[in-house]
Amino acid sequence: MFSILFLCTANAARSQLAEALVNQYYGQHFTAYSAGTQAKAIDPRTLQTLSEQGLSCQGLHSKSIQQLEQTLQQTEASKVNFDFVITLCDTAKQECASLPTGAAILHWNLADPAAQPGMDLFTKTFADLKQRLAEFVKYNRPSGSALNIAPIDVFKQFSDNTRLQILLLIEDEQRLSVNQLSHALAESQPKISRHLALLRECQLLSTTRQAQQVFYHLNPELPDWVAQTLSTTRLANPGYINQPLARIRQQAASKSISH
Repeated sequence: MFSILFLCTANAARSQLAEALVNQYYGQHFTAYSAGTQAKAIDPRTLQTLSEQGLSCQGLHSKSIQQLEQTLQQTEASKVNFDFVITLCDTAKQECASLPTGAAILHWNLADPAAQPGMDLFTKTFADLKQRLAEFVKYNRPSGSALNIAPIDVFKQFSDNTRLQILLLIEDEQRLSVNQLSHALAESQPKISRHLALLRECQLLSTTRQAQQVFYHLNPELPDWVAQTLSTTRLANPGYINQPLARIRQQAASKSISH
């Protein structure tokens, strides 16, 4: 279970919406809190927006960072550290130096809906937060049955042309051997083997053995976002592995004829 602090200036609208969204949509993975650098009363339109979206307003109240920390220290009897701090306005971002240590800090600069009349900007802000939080949770929720692979480690592998081609070829063909990959990419087997070892080390690939042959395939426990990223990359770049795929087909056809 990870903790998130949403921070804006008044703790009257944006951070309250975010707190309610996380705790009621993603409470199995995160506990959310909100606070303001200059806390004021909650804007009534915030509560109206939550009610219209079918979310509870129970327990929501405006508070400063100091008030929140004091409350948590009293209830948890320990120093407060948040796993994530997400600032929702530029003013709050400037206060980052005073935030709790040890947290990963993100900044989403959203217009203050309380600064404009009517409900339109509240509705827009809620929709924006809902979309951003869905993406945030996809990448940052605690690991369950799937592997917990850091995005930075995945994209390091994607940054190498040979390893990216290997991944996309395997994504397309389901499983391939060192020999097939070496032929497809016109590279030596030792070089391909080194790349495959790196991909296995970061848990992107697994192996199965058939007789004397070892085949590489995507790790079946990959998080959905990794598999989706590979599939999207392949679909968005249809010509990227066409030539290597043609070599695989030719190699398979030659073996079929010889037998």
